[in-house]
Amino acid sequence: MKSRNTALENSRAVVVGGGIAGLLTARVLADHVAHVVVVEQDRLPEGPEPRRGVPQSTHVHGLGVRGLRTIEGLLPGFTDELTGAGAPLLDLAWDLAMRNPHGWAAVFPSGLGFVCAGRPLVEWTVRRMVRSAPNITFREGTRVTGLVGDATAVTGVRVETRGHPDDAPAPLPADLVVDATGRGSAVDHWLKELGCTPPPQEVIDPHLGYASRLYRIPEDHRAPWRSCYIQGGPPGPLRSGVLAPLEGGRWIVTLSGSGADRPTTREEDFLPYARGLADPLIAEAIAHAEPLTGISGSHATSNRRRLIRPGARQPGNLLLTGDALCCFNPVYGQGMTAAALGAVLLGECLSGPDGLPGLSDRYHRRLSALTGTFWDMAATADNLLPGTDGTPPTRSQRLASRYMSRVQAAGTRDPRVHLVFLEVLHSLRPPTSLFAPRTALRTLLPRGAGRSVPQARPAPTAPGNTSDRLR
Repeated sequence: MKSRNTALENSRAVVVGGGIAGLLTARVLADHVAHVVVVEQDRLPEGPEPRRGVPQSTHVHGLGVRGLRTIEGLLPGFTDELTGAGAPLLDLAWDLAMRNPHGWAAVFPSGLGFVCAGRPLVEWTVRRMVRSAPNITFREGTRVTGLVGDATAVTGVRVETRGHPDDAPAPLPADLVVDATGRGSAVDHWLKELGCTPPPQEVIDPHLGYASRLYRIPEDHRAPWRSCYIQGGPPGPLRSGVLAPLEGGRWIVTLSGSGADRPTTREEDFLPYARGLADPLIAEAIAHAEPLTGISGSHATSNRRRLIRPGARQPGNLLLTGDALCCFNPVYGQGMTAAALGAVLLGECLSGPDGLPGLSDRYHRRLSALTGTFWDMAATADNLLPGTDGTPPTRSQRLASRYMSRVQAAGTRDPRVHLVFLEVLHSLRPPTSLFAPRTALRTLLPRGAGRSVPQARPAPTAPGNTSDRLR
């Protein structure tokens, strides 16, 4: 463990929520405080199984390259644990057939490795590794019903045991409380009970919906790709689809669309909807594959953030992290990366000499800036979809969207542009990298049309290995 701030060495933290954000936050807090309690309303499964508190777990999840590397830094061996459980390790530009509205993206060994794993496996692996910390304990089947304290500081949380709502266990004492309960956070209600005004919210809702299903990968499947993403957009249909390999020799397929063109969960609709994508590749792949599950759906795709202003009247030792502070349309695969970066940021804020005083302002100011980049990317894309509710797109967003379209068009014929695009998409570079002179020149100069069919993978110049592809 890292050396602790002496002002925190006898402190106790309560993390509300045992998902990815809560687990990684607990892992970081364990380096700084004496005792961490994770309070989770679900009874946590003993293996990689879906649970009620993560309704998104049956859909495709994207753990971005930076997110994977960040979690690996917090939990050394995490990547090997996933691949050891059978999760495939893929190269972003080599193994993923990516089609945007302009054609299929260039194919080349990028060195950008990412792991295709189901959300239950990711969360179970993180939870198992976090549990090994001796100063972290879990309170399962327990719901937080409110905060103890006042408008300046909290002293604990009130809890209710699942199945025994009439029992009133003693509040859990805490010097620091972190809300990591996700989209369904009740923090606004908790703050009102303390006499605080909840922070204002900004919401951008594209009214997107998606449907997912698991398939067994056919033994005779042969293709020049291992995963596929077909992005919708003008001039083609707006609906999109993802096919990704998972542990256990399975495919997960997620189809998405907005407004009246959202996919349903009816058996008879799934394959026809896939055939309506801009390319039939996914539909052809699953047409004769064996379904392993029914079809699950979701419409919880709005972008929503709480705007905590410096000096706001709220407890100075209450923090919001993960989706409780800022959540994004899940189709962009930013949530787990943002959660991991938020956990690392908390560690940095706690490592200074100030300790708990002023922590809320320091942390929320820096976390809001960090998640602002993710927000701008998601909000700009969603704001331009027909039927989106929320803040109208600005002129700069419209211009950025047009330029991004040119970037994607260039990426179908220019590996260098596509690599920069992927690095920005996976938070390895800032979005301003797309406007660097060399990239802008290659983006704006016409160089012919993109490919209308997936490109076969060229022979690599040298054999790669896991460490190379995770550089």
